[in-house]
Amino acid sequence: MNNKAKKIINEQENIVKETIAGYCRFQQDRIHQIPGTQVIVRNELDKGKVGVVMGYGAGHEPDAIGYMGKNYMDAQAIGGLFAAPGPQPIYEALKAADTGAGSLILISNCAGDVLNAKMALEMCEDDDINAKGILLGGTNVADPYTGKRMDRRMGVALFETKMICGYAGMGHTLDEVIKFGDFVIDNVRAITIGIRPGTSPSTGDLMYELADDELTLGAGGHGEAGAENIPMCTSRKLAEDVLEMIIRDKPFVPGDELSFIVNGTGGTTMMELLIFYNDVWNILEEKGFKVFKPIVGTLSTIQESSGIVLDVCKMASEEMKEAWLLPTDATAFPVLRK
Repeated sequence: MNNKAKKIINEQENIVKETIAGYCRFQQDRIHQIPGTQVIVRNELDKGKVGVVMGYGAGHEPDAIGYMGKNYMDAQAIGGLFAAPGPQPIYEALKAADTGAGSLILISNCAGDVLNAKMALEMCEDDDINAKGILLGGTNVADPYTGKRMDRRMGVALFETKMICGYAGMGHTLDEVIKFGDFVIDNVRAITIGIRPGTSPSTGDLMYELADDELTLGAGGHGEAGAENIPMCTSRKLAEDVLEMIIRDKPFVPGDELSFIVNGTGGTTMMELLIFYNDVWNILEEKGFKVFKPIVGTLSTIQESSGIVLDVCKMASEEMKEAWLLPTDATAFPVLRK
């Protein structure tokens, strides 16, 4: 029996190119691709607003390709499968997004992303393009609990990207957006839970192995195995355990107003996500927290892997709430109402 995963694709070397082509045709009234690059840009940029850019590897759809829109990302440099884009496409994205107030690159906390963004920012400085960066990360609480990957604490970063982009959409300066972004990041904690591994689109092989009666905590954003395996359990028990890790890491205290994101990594059913979402909401209220506009869905994937990413954010200011609720036409972001 062939254990290779089935994928409806054409040639492997064209996976990313054809993904971008399909999305640009789907959203041709809103975005376009810079010819000869893997850079996509909004058709109607807001003049005089800080342009916000992300460099991101393919394979996580709808993240980050689906988060381009008004009050969200203005341009995106897309790398290979689970691979950072190079400095040149990041430079092109930063240049394209600048309409007079400068541009900002949101940098994933991975070595390649950090290095290439730094080089792109140096290229912008050489060409007198007003561009700066902000490092996303520091949120995944599973890593330091086992002493592994302490320099790579990661989360889905949807709280961070949505609020930073929203704050830019309110008309704040580049330096003000960066300061606000650091404040948001400090108020977010996350944990990743692997249920079943995904498969590599390039090889069809499983990304890691996990026993049927186990879950893995701290699973990586590119399909890496987690830092610690735990026994399979009920949704309620899992929610209790991971929330305890999150709450004590910040720490969050009763009376805090918390929002949260329950994200499915590709193969997790909406039924499972909703049950877990309901459990998280109930537990937070039982612990004395206020709950503010949480969301649930398949928002950032690792191919067809089954898993959950739980992000929790303290709404520590009215500006954070406003930025979180600011309307966007980005295709992948759920509608939030005041």
